[in-house]
Amino acid sequence: MRGLGTYLQSIAEVADRHHAGKSTHPWYGSAQLDPNAVLADIRRHVVDYLLRPTASTNWIGFKEVRYEPGHFASYDELLQHLIFLGRLFPGLRYVINVREPVDAARSGWWPENTDALEVLTTTRDWLLSATADLNTFFGPLRAVCVAYEDWVDDPQILIDAFLSLGLPRDDQAVRAALLERLAHGSRRG
Repeated sequence: MRGLGTYLQSIAEVADRHHAGKSTHPWYGSAQLDPNAVLADIRRHVVDYLLRPTASTNWIGFKEVRYEPGHFASYDELLQHLIFLGRLFPGLRYVINVREPVDAARSGWWPENTDALEVLTTTRDWLLSATADLNTFFGPLRAVCVAYEDWVDDPQILIDAFLSLGLPRDDQAVRAALLERLAHGSRRG
């Protein structure tokens, strides 16, 4: 969804910057661009074609794992993306999961990355900062950070995090989801 945020930003910049009044000017009409209408169109498209909730869906969410340097050039770029998501989905709640970098570097997700520890340490720092900054930007109780080490053996940690954000409660679904293990798992050897 990063490309959608970049697109929206470019529409907003063009609409704000170019106010040519002559029809022969190359930027004529650009002041008529409506970033809020574009945002509404993006929202509709993401919901209808990516998330695709059914008529009985009460709430939707998605998981993103690529928040590290390499996917984002800086913390500010990451934060702007998270803020875009909050604008795209008004009332969005952020459940941000972090893990101890040393442990995460041993996971099957990072087998070939010799810089994993450095990247994961930076990522954890960014996500901790983002939790605080999102609550400052949007207001309290919009973001919560949970540590993998805390909730992996105690689903109540996640249940409490969801409750603190005002999310619907389904303890059984949380407990069932935590019984599922990802295929990439731990590195062997």
